[in-house]
Amino acid sequence: MFKPQEPAEPDFPLAGIRLLRSAQAGKARCEPGWHWRPQPLHDYDLWYALSGKGRMTLNGRQYPIEKGSCFLVRPGDSPEAVQDPEDRLTVIFIHFSAQDLQQGKAYDPNLMPERYSRIGDTFLFEVLLNRLLQTIHGNGRWYEAEFQLILSQLLLHLFRAQQEEESSTSGKHRQLINRVIGHIREDIGKRISHEEIAEQVQLSAEYLSLLFKKVTGTSMKEYITKARLERALHLLMETPMNVSQVAEALGYSNVYLFSKQFKEHYGSPPSAFKWKSQPAEAHKPPTH
Repeated sequence: MFKPQEPAEPDFPLAGIRLLRSAQAGKARCEPGWHWRPQPLHDYDLWYALSGKGRMTLNGRQYPIEKGSCFLVRPGDSPEAVQDPEDRLTVIFIHFSAQDLQQGKAYDPNLMPERYSRIGDTFLFEVLLNRLLQTIHGNGRWYEAEFQLILSQLLLHLFRAQQEEESSTSGKHRQLINRVIGHIREDIGKRISHEEIAEQVQLSAEYLSLLFKKVTGTSMKEYITKARLERALHLLMETPMNVSQVAEALGYSNVYLFSKQFKEHYGSPPSAFKWKSQPAEAHKPPTH
């Protein structure tokens, strides 16, 4: 029974794109003295390092070149690359154009993968690149369709490589900030500077502050204040400590500042949450 094809996922990369071959493609070991500095490109260039070392500059930003370095140079870019003369580069380069099938015009470059990717599984990626070169320089049947399919798969590899890198980086940042939060909450009454916290995780105070805000959505100062007030609420409600004792235990220099922050955060003064139970008394002998 015929089943209608389900529409593509709305966030599927490269939906509605047509990739067009160019004769400007190949594999080459860069000559001694090689220095790549073309005019601004009119098409895309998928540029991959098979071996060797060097440096690529794109839009004023520098990237290392080594095995697995892949660049998707966009129309209008003016790349510049140099190689290590002691470890010359071998590269694959594949120029192509991209059309938006729905709008009938050039595909939006912002929907393409980022300009630089680091490929982990180089074996599979290089197999696909070499086969792609065969579809360009050969005249076999269905080569144009095969070019479209293989290049689409390569571009999907770039999307995945970039997502995995972002996810890995995000996970590492989260773990680091969790360590910082652990340091903060471990002894919340101890006054510790941002510099001391940063030293414990081997970062600069400035970078840690930026990273903390990015991961938690709040500044480190705001987080520490909130954590102190949460602990204060617990001490007031569940221990016989009075307001002054709680303020002192949490490192406040005076009760007024503590009470002001507490009221701003909870909407009522600390005394409104004071522990109401009577303190325990020693057991008395039963009376007859």
